[in-house]
Amino acid sequence: MFLFEMIIISITAFYVVMFTVNHPDGRHFLLWIVLVATSAWITEETCVRLYVFYSYSQSWHILLSHLPLMVIVVWPLLIHCAWDLASQLLGYGHRFVPLAAGGIVLTDATFIETVSVRSGLWAWQEPGIFNVPLIGILGWACFAFLCAFLYEEGRRRNYRLWFSLLVIVLPAVGTHLFLLVSWWGVFRWINIPIEAELAAATAWTMSIGLVFVFLRFRTGLHVKKKTLLLRLPAALFFFTLLVCNADGSVFFILFVVAFAPPYLTLMAQQYIVRHERQTARGNE
Repeated sequence: MFLFEMIIISITAFYVVMFTVNHPDGRHFLLWIVLVATSAWITEETCVRLYVFYSYSQSWHILLSHLPLMVIVVWPLLIHCAWDLASQLLGYGHRFVPLAAGGIVLTDATFIETVSVRSGLWAWQEPGIFNVPLIGILGWACFAFLCAFLYEEGRRRNYRLWFSLLVIVLPAVGTHLFLLVSWWGVFRWINIPIEAELAAATAWTMSIGLVFVFLRFRTGLHVKKKTLLLRLPAALFFFTLLVCNADGSVFFILFVVAFAPPYLTLMAQQYIVRHERQTARGNE
């Protein structure tokens, strides 16, 4: 676990340094990280205490009440990375950027949650996709959407302090409202285990669909290579956890591997276009 925590710190530091260097929003980005980390701790701590749906392994070294410090540190970067990717796909300032960021976090959280639960980093008390309930994944997507929405609004309002402080309160309140309404309105009545075969088949169907869309619209051309590379260390880390903890579960391996093709497609488009441009220059 100590090595695991050191890797998390390294990945976090790498992302912060790479994003803030020579970036005009660097100072506001650092403030936003602190605000979102505080809000994430409030949200998750109250969720653990009120709902008792999940708990963390006691092998984590630094706990703030019920939560590992490393988990709190990671969430702002995960959300910011999703916001940055969504902004490039749709255009900075587009009104659907917060929603797209929430969708990206939904995908990331599905990947991270299932691998982490399989690795024993935390455990859920309710069934779902490989022992991760849908409401847990959707709850973090809701939290990410609200944080991304406030980040967008903060940029429009020139980062006024009073508005930035709303990041601490509104995502926590909004996420609790979503969890209560969706649990008692939907998930309380359909909360059943999802078959491994169905989960893997669904993941691959969505993965192939995204690859088709990316190829059809050459989506990779709208994304900076730096943005994609910043996502790579964390992805490689969790795929390493998969290798160490898959225990021969074929459908679980298939499920997790399905998250790779869309990312690889975006990366491939970056290098294909660069090769095409170099070829065109050489022919001139």
